[in-house]
Amino acid sequence: MAKVLAVLLVEDNPDDEHLSLRELRKLGLNAEVSRDGQQALERLTGGGDLPDLVLLDLRLPKIGGVELLRRLRANEETAGLRIIALAAPDEPDDIRSTYGHLADGFLQKPVSKDALAAMVSQLGFVSLNTSVL
Repeated sequence: MAKVLAVLLVEDNPDDEHLSLRELRKLGLNAEVSRDGQQALERLTGGGDLPDLVLLDLRLPKIGGVELLRRLRANEETAGLRIIALAAPDEPDDIRSTYGHLADGFLQKPVSKDALAAMVSQLGFVSLNTSVL
């Protein structure tokens, strides 16, 4: 039986959260939400099951997205997480910072189902049916 891809969406904007969750559901993905960087850090380093994929907004309260990415990559338990950074198209400095901190990919907000599906596929997850390798 195929495992459903588990996604943690780290997003503080309610409108972007709603749109992203809608696109994730269209792909049949299992998503949960953290609404700031501190909440996401606690979720990911708290000893529970890690998601298969993290969609990380770069503009977050408490701990910013780039700083959160840096901390996750420095932590032995979370260093291998697949992380896709999310940013508005008018934030080129954020995009450069994200790749400098080893994000696995980047998507412009608002997230579209097609762009998300392509990125998920590029990261080695099997397909739109959400099976994972």
